Amino acid sequence: MRELWDEGVVEANYTPFASQPFTTHLISERIALLALEDGEPVGTVYANLTHEQAGVVFGLYVRPTARRRRGIARALMVAIAEALQTEGRTHMQLSVDRPNKAARSLYKTMGFEDAAWTMRIEAANLVS
Repeated sequence: MRELWDEGVVEANYTPFASQPFTTHLISERIALLALEDGEPVGTVYANLTHEQAGVVFGLYVRPTARRRRGIARALMVAIAEALQTEGRTHMQLSVDRPNKAARSLYKTMGFEDAAWTMRIEAANLVS
């Protein structure tokens, strides 16, 4: 799972976690699912269980070598929804980067709706 996480964050231009923080941050008090194809890992998805009603989904990733657009990401999302319901969560929420058109399209077709905007700025560029 660690290898897939690192691939996903590099592809999304994020900074990977060090080994110990990965284990404690991503595995404890969270759901972590792994998709296999012919016994090989091809995708992951995680959900945070810290909210009482909503599971916060993150880290959905499918390897490019798994021939994307064959339903692996959708199957992972369905599986994480089922796992969250088993854990008593009635809602799911997630964040997606604006340039990630494929993910935004997937989430829209699965029924997700815009609920909030996240805004960011480099601290040095803040106008007082």
